[in-house]
Amino acid sequence: MSFKKFNGKARAWTFLFGFGISGLCLYLAFRKVDWPILGSQLFSIDPRAIFFALVLANLHNFLLAARWYSLIKKFGNINYWNAFWSLRISFFFNASLPARLGEPFRIFYLKRFCNLSAGRALGAMGADRFLDFITLVILLYISALVLGMRGSLPPTKTIILATVLSSILIFVAAKLPKQSKWSLVDRILKFKIRIFEGMKSLLSWKVLYIGIPISLLGWCIEAISIVGFTYGMGESISIFKAFIVLAAITLAISIPSSPGHIGTFQIAAIAVLKYFGLSTEAAATVAILYHMSQLVPTLLIGAFGYHFQFSRKKTYRQHLNEKKAFRSEHRSQQVDLNSYTAASLQDSQIPSRELSSL
Repeated sequence: MSFKKFNGKARAWTFLFGFGISGLCLYLAFRKVDWPILGSQLFSIDPRAIFFALVLANLHNFLLAARWYSLIKKFGNINYWNAFWSLRISFFFNASLPARLGEPFRIFYLKRFCNLSAGRALGAMGADRFLDFITLVILLYISALVLGMRGSLPPTKTIILATVLSSILIFVAAKLPKQSKWSLVDRILKFKIRIFEGMKSLLSWKVLYIGIPISLLGWCIEAISIVGFTYGMGESISIFKAFIVLAAITLAISIPSSPGHIGTFQIAAIAVLKYFGLSTEAAATVAILYHMSQLVPTLLIGAFGYHFQFSRKKTYRQHLNEKKAFRSEHRSQQVDLNSYTAASLQDSQIPSRELSSL
């Protein structure tokens, strides 16, 4: 079997698997919903809640780009808008393709337009995800304590053990040799070095001063959006309950599914909101509207960025070639000008002594 046929079949199976997961989750999430009640609640929600959520979602987009920029700016000629569009177009593909296939595009974009190595970009992505993960865990832990749900979290010993084991694995990986006499192993080791270079940003206090507050603020923005939708329906949950909902959604959408995390997003949000006392229809309304407030800006901004900031934008190599051509042309023009000046002086009546002084 040729690679193209294998790749085509793998892609087809990825699509089928993603849509299968989404279909199952949608069935489980909405099987007990009273559809007339759901429809009336969707159309009766306060429009200010939707507007508020859209404003917050776009604010979060710019904050995430600022954090991503702080992680990659030291690796080359990278500006804020490179970080912004690499992030937004990547999320656009995540919302358009199944199984989170948009994630590698962030690396591809920075390689294409900023010449950032794939290893360093992958390491920076790991650091970016780590900031999201650790801040959400902190907020989840605080919320569980406030809500009296400490027993629902893993024991403290388990958390400490997992942290120690993870630290040991990272330490061992960092201490692996830097090169090998076997070419394949040597490539892997060099790629590992670049990944750790990308993750080194987490050792910089300047990065952490920016990254941790942005991460905490970002989760607070998302939680406030959920609270706003519940208020718009005449019901309300606390921001601590909203953090629990966010944690469940984040865990659920990590499962490969259809484009836009449809199904996995809804089943997690509805299940937790029902646990906190909302009716099935109210929980479904919040889940649908909150998901749409995330999905619509991602699709619109990402489509705009793909068209104007990717398809029409010159690559890093094209910029280098144009710069090289400009310098070459400039040098040839300078040579022609020097030749013309010398020939003019020789044809003139200026004595050789005065000519040499010029």
